[in-house]
Amino acid sequence: MARSRSGRVALAVLATLSVAVGAVGTASSSSAGTRSTPVDVSQLRLTPMPVGAGVPHLTATTADPASPRALADGYTEVEFLVRGVASTYSGPVTGPAAESSAGNPYVTRIVARFPTSKRDFSGRVFLEPFNTTSGPDRDAIWGVVAPLFQSQGDGWVGVSVRSQSPASLQAFDPIRYADVSIPVNDYVWDMLRQLGAVLKAGGDQSPLGDLRAEHLYLGGYSQSGVDTSTFAMAFHDTASERDGTAVFDGYLPAAHAAMRTPLQTGAVLISDFDVGRMEPPEVPMIDLETQHDVMGWAREVLPGIFYTSPGGASVRVPDRDAATKKYQLWEITGASHSSGGTADCGGTPSTFPGPPFVRAAAAALFRWAETGKAPKKAPRIEMATIDVVSKPSADEYGNALGGVRSPFVDVPLVTYQVQAGGIGLSCTFRGNETPLAPDVLADRYGDANSYMKEFTRRLDATIKAGRLLELDRDAILAATRAKAAQLLPTGTGS
Repeated sequence: MARSRSGRVALAVLATLSVAVGAVGTASSSSAGTRSTPVDVSQLRLTPMPVGAGVPHLTATTADPASPRALADGYTEVEFLVRGVASTYSGPVTGPAAESSAGNPYVTRIVARFPTSKRDFSGRVFLEPFNTTSGPDRDAIWGVVAPLFQSQGDGWVGVSVRSQSPASLQAFDPIRYADVSIPVNDYVWDMLRQLGAVLKAGGDQSPLGDLRAEHLYLGGYSQSGVDTSTFAMAFHDTASERDGTAVFDGYLPAAHAAMRTPLQTGAVLISDFDVGRMEPPEVPMIDLETQHDVMGWAREVLPGIFYTSPGGASVRVPDRDAATKKYQLWEITGASHSSGGTADCGGTPSTFPGPPFVRAAAAALFRWAETGKAPKKAPRIEMATIDVVSKPSADEYGNALGGVRSPFVDVPLVTYQVQAGGIGLSCTFRGNETPLAPDVLADRYGDANSYMKEFTRRLDATIKAGRLLELDRDAILAATRAKAAQLLPTGTGS
């Protein structure tokens, strides 16, 4: 985000974002086959959680303890403390990263979810740094990708990485989380390297026990997506196994716009992100951006005080599928940063379903990393102007041209405003929608049955292209059928 005229404003903006051992020497920028010594995990210790008042021993409540997640049958959830030592680093977010200090102790907590039976485990694990911009640790990626993970038998691990997390956890349960200590945000890079290394190795240091990650991915959404983008650029080459191969097999930085996390941010809520282009790593990366994040935004947040968040369109890089760089950018046309909303944001909340596209991007990333088959490239959203804040070109119905196409914008019932109006910064990250005029809908589709036939054809084509998944098809059709029934006559067709 661009600097605000007021630090208080920056903190307020970030608070409303809704949306994932010893030193090993100097990091290097990404290049295939050039790696430092393996990650040292000799001082990493996995220990049981204290019992805590009202919290079952060794069973995690959730990444956000106040809001338990429901797991699929056959899945187990555990929570542990992790004790280790971390280095801090300085340098550009694209690397190389130079060690600034070493031997800094930390105690964090991790939550792991995985199939109860080893026979059901896919061998695939997703590591997510928790998102804290809304307060407590939030498992933003699990919250939207869980249906895919659990349908495939994948494991997932979330880790607390922010200096504000201990106080938030201890406010919930001062006994269970008494030992959690993350003095500065800057330990995040070694936390992720170390935890990734033990997940790949398996054994006593891993929360998955004897389930070893054959394929390991790192990703996040919004704030945790920003962290992922920096890690992939500055630390991928120092996240190595004993045989010199990469710890992480792919990256999913989602909804991070043009932002990257500086290597050093101290112990405060991060309000001054770095802005710039991605430097793709040697392993596959799918960079998923909503239309909102592609555009960026500028808003008067207090009388006479404006805040600007640069959009991803201003820092685009080409897609790559080479030995040393593997990168794809998915710009989701019609999507707001956050799905859902309230009527307080100056209109009808957008019903554009963002989560199914995140699930599809995760599935495409796994396939690319594990089979070598890259997804078909997606066009960029067409922009009338590209600047710090960009403006898209629109079709006859007011929806943006280009980008990742879907029946929601190709067979539209509404015009999507990806940045809502209304009062309050939270509305900036949500969207509104306006139904097309009744005569336009009637001329375009006739009735709801005819509409659904066209929508279903386009939906199946989008699934075939890999931009949506078959597992979401029934839910999408049910929601769209109900919406079409509200806006169009039923008709007589089947």
